[in-house]
Amino acid sequence: MFERFSAQARGVVVDAVAGSGPVTPMELLTALLTSDRGIATEVLTESGVSLDVIHHAGAGSNEGSSNNFDDDAEILKSIGIDLDAVRESLEQSFGEGVLDETPVPDGVDTSRKSRFGFPRSRFEKDSKKVLELSLREALAHKDNRIGAEHILLGILRVADGATRQALETQVTMSVIRERLEAKMNRAA
Repeated sequence: MFERFSAQARGVVVDAVAGSGPVTPMELLTALLTSDRGIATEVLTESGVSLDVIHHAGAGSNEGSSNNFDDDAEILKSIGIDLDAVRESLEQSFGEGVLDETPVPDGVDTSRKSRFGFPRSRFEKDSKKVLELSLREALAHKDNRIGAEHILLGILRVADGATRQALETQVTMSVIRERLEAKMNRAA
């Protein structure tokens, strides 16, 4: 399917994969704004979606969280789980330092490919759905290639949580879709 992607759409996928974590619809949305992706970037910008908006929306969700273990410990403590007591119990049963990370010796390949024999997908289920829907959108619009605008249409169909919040800062997702399709029709 990747051979059907336009250069702009490939850029979106490559930029999304370049991040350190799994690829989510939010990463695909971010990649649509990191470079000029034509109509898709234009419509997002006109609709009030920016990288600042995305970062703000992602800050309140698991997407983009920093894994603050002190906050997690406080939350667990509030429901009666004391992490210090858990650690102490485990060390009594299994030995001191049982929860400490073991250093990996130099020269040992710890990559996913090495451990599993094949590269594991970095795309979350919803991101895979976005890419599948981008193909369907291209076909529905009678386009030979999948463009960045088709990826945006896929995101609009899948978006929820922080991604939806980022998209709906100033207008609804249906308005974004209408704007995008109007520009696509004019360009055709």
